[in-house]
Amino acid sequence: MKRIRLLALTATGVLLMGLHSCAPGGNEDAVEEAIAVNVARAVRGDLDQTIRLSGDVLAGRSVRLFGQIPDRLTDVLVDVGDQVQRGQTLARIRDDGVQAGVEQFEANLRAAQVTLANLQDEYARSQRLHDAGAVSNQTLESVRTQLEATRAQQEQLQAALAAARASLQNAVITAPFSGVVAERYLEAGDMAGPGFPVFRLVNMQTVKVSTEISQERLGLVNPGMPARVTVSSYPGQIFVGEIVSIAPVLDPMTRMTRIEIQLENRDGRLKAGMFAEIRLVISAVVAGILVPIDGLRDEYRYVISSGQPSSGAYGSTDSSVEAEVFVAVAGRAVLRLVKIGVVGEEMVEIREGLNVGEAVITVGKYQVTAGASVIIRNPDPREEEQELHNGADR
Repeated sequence: MKRIRLLALTATGVLLMGLHSCAPGGNEDAVEEAIAVNVARAVRGDLDQTIRLSGDVLAGRSVRLFGQIPDRLTDVLVDVGDQVQRGQTLARIRDDGVQAGVEQFEANLRAAQVTLANLQDEYARSQRLHDAGAVSNQTLESVRTQLEATRAQQEQLQAALAAARASLQNAVITAPFSGVVAERYLEAGDMAGPGFPVFRLVNMQTVKVSTEISQERLGLVNPGMPARVTVSSYPGQIFVGEIVSIAPVLDPMTRMTRIEIQLENRDGRLKAGMFAEIRLVISAVVAGILVPIDGLRDEYRYVISSGQPSSGAYGSTDSSVEAEVFVAVAGRAVLRLVKIGVVGEEMVEIREGLNVGEAVITVGKYQVTAGASVIIRNPDPREEEQELHNGADR
């Protein structure tokens, strides 16, 4: 009985050894386990690299209008929101005293002109008598002195009359440019004067967006650089403008400087005081080879959150920035050294090292090594269709 059991155990051992030798992992030639990855195809397209800022919408032109005569307003002819044209009368100030002064100067001037005409005749007559020896030099000189004094008096009265008439014109407040009344500070009957603004007039055909930029980014911007502006009032709408001015000094406390962006606003949708999001295009590529930033190994090194360009200033062609990617080729992960250019928010330009259509590993890149076996979880639909077609042919 023991002998039968021994034979049974021996047979079982031999069977197990045979099964073990037939198992997939039972020798050094076992099949390598493939790592599942996601890929993205390199494509050709356009890409911008931008700086994100925020700022306030300002009127293209804005001016406060004052009354130059310290007196009461008699008429206020426009209100907030009214469109006005250049030279249009907006308000009038009581001008009784100024008008009386103009009339007085006019009368004095007329009297001086009459006196001057008489003295000119007298001087001409005295000159003839002096030439005939009937009038002394002293008498002729006296008449000439009176003539010159009266002429000077006439010039003074002319200047005073011009000033009085200018003051009379200041009794009417007119629009210095075409625009919209943004504020009205006084009513008819209120006291006007140099220290009391009556209106604020704005022109919104063009607007400005005012923002600040740090010292570190200042070298990346220049006048004429394109800008894209969005406001929450119009989701998805992009207003295109450009930088028109950069302040020549920095705030010593914040190390920031102010820049202004000008936008066309002929439809009037942008309002002064709106909060705006700004993107300044500091670098761009047209028809470049693009892949997702996720395809770069250590992609956090190339995501330029501070707005520093990866390849120089706007329009630069420098391609010295290197990175690594894994490319799926025939079921294997191939490590490639590439040179990158413009870095966008989601995509990056590849200037050297990749061709259009190659599959860059985006998910699983940290699990694979060079030469590792991979299986693509998101194959190109066109490849799946081709495989089905080839299977049907077989």
